[in-house]
Amino acid sequence: MDGISNTFSLNTTQTTAEKFRTKMQADAVNNGLKKDGREVVKTMGKDEFLKLLITQLQHQDPTNPMEDREFIAQMAQFSSLEQMLTMNNNMEKVLSNMSFSSSYDLLGRNVTIDTNELGSDGEMKIIEGMVESVSRNGNESYIRVGGSDYPMSQILSVQN
Repeated sequence: MDGISNTFSLNTTQTTAEKFRTKMQADAVNNGLKKDGREVVKTMGKDEFLKLLITQLQHQDPTNPMEDREFIAQMAQFSSLEQMLTMNNNMEKVLSNMSFSSSYDLLGRNVTIDTNELGSDGEMKIIEGMVESVSRNGNESYIRVGGSDYPMSQILSVQN
């Protein structure tokens, strides 16, 4: 190569002042994102992980490629992340179904419900009555008492 050396070195160490300046710059960018209506993501999901891996592969040094073991480890992490997300979604569905199934047991029983509203006397408005029906909207289960629907989370007590 005509005796020309193409060496490149990158200094990755920072002084305390440089670390502080970098942190301040990152905080300024994050605060700017919040003002634009976007929220800073503090956890890495599968999409962010995959983008990071692809970017890493695109910008790796061809004379010193990523070790096979490193690549396999990162792909295993991605696979584990995907499986955990799937398991989390399935658990949410199971819990939602269990909640709805348990609402059947409330049919015909008397319940006390906190309506999360203030009455005319300034006290919390409490409703008592018999559960007429149960329904579901998305992941939330509802009971009908006195012609109105209430989320099961507002039930204070159940009587026979």
